[in-house]
Amino acid sequence: MKKHIGLITENKSAIKEYVMQLNSVFGDTVSVSASVVDECISYDFKKETILLTSAYSSADFFELKKTHFFKGKTIIPINLSLKRKPLLRLNTYSKGTKALLVNVSKLMAEETITQLYQAGYSNIEFIAYYPGCELREPVELAVTPDEAEYVPEGVAEVIDIGPRQIDIMTIVELAAKLNCEYILETNRFFSFFERQMSTSTGFSILMEQNQTFNQKLSTIIQMFNGGIIGINPSYEVFDCNYTAASMLGKKRSDILSTNASLFFSMSALEKCRTQQVAVKTKTKAENERQLDVTLIPIIRGMRYFGAYAAIAYSTDEKKSKEACSFDRKGHVAKYRFSDICGNSREIKQTIELAKKMARTDSSVLITGESGTGKELFAHAIHNNSARAEGPFIAINCAALPENLLESELFGYDDGAFTGARKGGKTGLLELANNGSVFLDEIEGMAPSTQLKLLRVIQEREIMRIGGDRIIPINVRIISASNQELLPLIETGGFRHDLFYRVSTLPLDLPPLRRRKEDILILIEEFKKDLNIVFTLTEEAKTMLINYRWPGNIRELRNCVEYLGCHSVPVIEAENLPFTIRGETSGKRAECGRVHSIETQILAVLAENSCGRKLLREELLKYGITVTEGQLRGKLRELKDMGFIVSETGRGGSKITDRGIEEYNKRINI
Repeated sequence: MKKHIGLITENKSAIKEYVMQLNSVFGDTVSVSASVVDECISYDFKKETILLTSAYSSADFFELKKTHFFKGKTIIPINLSLKRKPLLRLNTYSKGTKALLVNVSKLMAEETITQLYQAGYSNIEFIAYYPGCELREPVELAVTPDEAEYVPEGVAEVIDIGPRQIDIMTIVELAAKLNCEYILETNRFFSFFERQMSTSTGFSILMEQNQTFNQKLSTIIQMFNGGIIGINPSYEVFDCNYTAASMLGKKRSDILSTNASLFFSMSALEKCRTQQVAVKTKTKAENERQLDVTLIPIIRGMRYFGAYAAIAYSTDEKKSKEACSFDRKGHVAKYRFSDICGNSREIKQTIELAKKMARTDSSVLITGESGTGKELFAHAIHNNSARAEGPFIAINCAALPENLLESELFGYDDGAFTGARKGGKTGLLELANNGSVFLDEIEGMAPSTQLKLLRVIQEREIMRIGGDRIIPINVRIISASNQELLPLIETGGFRHDLFYRVSTLPLDLPPLRRRKEDILILIEEFKKDLNIVFTLTEEAKTMLINYRWPGNIRELRNCVEYLGCHSVPVIEAENLPFTIRGETSGKRAECGRVHSIETQILAVLAENSCGRKLLREELLKYGITVTEGQLRGKLRELKDMGFIVSETGRGGSKITDRGIEEYNKRINI
């Protein structure tokens, strides 16, 4: 149930900031009604039994306390704290430097000065300044907590250290009064604490010890073989391991902070809370698979602090037994479409198309650059298909020698060749019966194996190596390739008949540079997955967004893991990997060269439409050397901007009217 609190301030402009801070910690737990001190008598605080106020020491508030207005209400004074990062700039000034401390009142200015001295900034001699105050001597420097409008004229330099935050001790007291101490164990509470400059060393030590304990507990939960979900007293999920998320068919981030009643019956949750005993119940995953659940209460003395839900597959269903068998062998699809992050138009369209493909039983060919998530899409397509209950077997065709790949795919009979396992071996295609096979990097498959795979797709049957028995199979083929297969067909590296069999439904995944709006979203997701906490500066965000990400999502995840190793709360531009800093800093120097390549491509196409081979030859005449992959990328960028169109077959690329306008604009600059 939502808790209602009142907020009374001296300064109306501070209300928005305080409400935002309270919401960042308490989320939907509280509803805040706010008023300024000289207007609050006319404001009817009926629902609010707890009042927070930053005006506790003011004369107006003292007079207000004499009235019956606060009868039956708990008053909590707001103590304010300074933010850590903006204060770092104060370290650069020499001892004895004079500075005005500008705030809205004498009391608040002196209070801020005291906090700065307690925080160790004794190198500056602060002078309180506020509206109506007389300045006795000229001062060159002013420091203000987001009250720059009150800085007097003639001050040469102003340092805005940002609005002060509600002190962490105030938050703790409020959580205790609201009977929701579990808030103090959430990541958003720790994140709020890390942004503050605390003057209480003992409290800081306790907070860090508590955070370390929670991180250790979360690590143990993740290591647990079964599914585990942590539930707080308000039935919100505060922790969940990936095994539980996989069992429920959900994304871990979609389970965290949601109400546990979405997954478990409310009657079972209430019984666990009121009777404080372990409760056995059942639930269903998204794929309708039955799950056994045991709710185990967390009790200290006679007080209930939440519960842990232990989840396991039901053993009384044949379907679940088969699924467990696949699990033990590892032949299951782990990911779903809900695991694919992004709000960009490109990724949303790709997901919608993939969902439609999943409903059919046709072969799918997934193409895209390395690191774009081809295997993730293959898993999701299987899990969203009618074969979801069957096995999912993945194999990298380029990672195995020709003879070994053939024996892995088709299996072999006893004595088929020297070193063959006694009794033979079942092939992966046979093991995948009634399920899906994912052939990653299919372009690495040898021609002889390609021919055998073609027969499998056509006839739906296999023969083991050294065997003489036809074995009927029912599998769906999902393939993936980092390369364009059509050029390989022209050189004889890939069979054209197999290409048309495996690419019945082609799915091309967009690279990360074409979905830049997803970069920050993915970073936040990886931070949660890796249990890493940090904040990016605006400069760091800009550099990450402008980087080209040749390694795509895989490179981005590695980058987040690298940033986590710094163990700092704020990531500056200089903390980024050198590859990102090198490219973005050198962009301006390279701009002319890149610009000239694009312009020259438009110049060639303005004369005549042509394919990539002829286009490379024409560029070479102007001293521009590009690889096939680089040219393909440039053409894709120009196409995305609407400057060119690419025709199918041997039609090549053609400049558009918009492209001609762009070309004329460039050559006239």
